[in-house]
Amino acid sequence: MSLFNTRIKKKQTQSFSAQRRNILNNKTSFYVRESYNSLRTNVRFFQAGQNCKRFCVTSAVAGEGKSITILNMAIAFAEDGQRVLLIDADMRRPSQGRLLIECASPGLSNLLADQCDVQEVIRENVYPNMDVIFSGDIPPNPSELLGSPRMEELIEQLSKNYDYILVDSPPAGIVTDACLIGKVLDGAVFLVRQNKTQKDILARSVKQLENAGVRMMGFVINGYIANSNHIHRQEYRAEETRKKLF
Repeated sequence: MSLFNTRIKKKQTQSFSAQRRNILNNKTSFYVRESYNSLRTNVRFFQAGQNCKRFCVTSAVAGEGKSITILNMAIAFAEDGQRVLLIDADMRRPSQGRLLIECASPGLSNLLADQCDVQEVIRENVYPNMDVIFSGDIPPNPSELLGSPRMEELIEQLSKNYDYILVDSPPAGIVTDACLIGKVLDGAVFLVRQNKTQKDILARSVKQLENAGVRMMGFVINGYIANSNHIHRQEYRAEETRKKLF
């Protein structure tokens, strides 16, 4: 019997074609692009002085937009001339392979399970200046893999070659994976979707991350309605957002 589950839900697969239209490109609206540029600037100031800046993006539950957000963040950093590595660590519901229309295996799960070496899983220049490690085959024990010493060793090894490492984390309100990932990084960005994220789940998720020792860098509000014509993302400092959300 195979150790990995490679089945893909048809409904989930169909949704990725719509999400791909939101990937940053030369047709992206000025408002969306400037929101990501502003987010990039805030992250840069937050992590000033570090050789390699390493953080994850998580959310309370699935479907709030964290995967497309972190992909666009990675592209924004790469467009600014930074050497970027994007890692899809959501082994339960991976997205980056289908967003980028790339085969996700071998990937992170295979590497952590010692089925391949790091050179085999790094996809170089998926975008200019941006490499990607996809999720790999879906394992039966993602928490054990993400919480293993091998994961921490891997991040330290990869940090020598990149300016930024961005990790797509599973939702913090559903599983403990985000806590395990965040502890080996410099911090976590929490994505909140307007009119969807429930405050009680958000508060519980943030508390779990902080109790695990994960440094909260701030919040991103997704689907923020600025006016009747534009929907874009807007970021706030962590304390300011707590006052708005809690």
